[in-house]
Amino acid sequence: MAERNMNDDFVYRNQVNTAIDQLRLALETKDTGDRIRLLNGALNNTGNAIGQLAQFNADGTVRPPRE
Repeated sequence: MAERNMNDDFVYRNQVNTAIDQLRLALETKDTGDRIRLLNGALNNTGNAIGQLAQFNADGTVRPPRE
């Protein structure tokens, strides 16, 4: 099986870091609309990061595609 590459780690870490930044900004803003937009973005990025991780086994090998 193919090994997990550095690009996969970058994508995952970027999504997690973006979600954390959005949560921090949501705490600082006073505008409810902006807060909702930032929280929704954080949820989306967290979901994307989880989806990225779900493609790999605990040992870092790529999982076979589901049918």
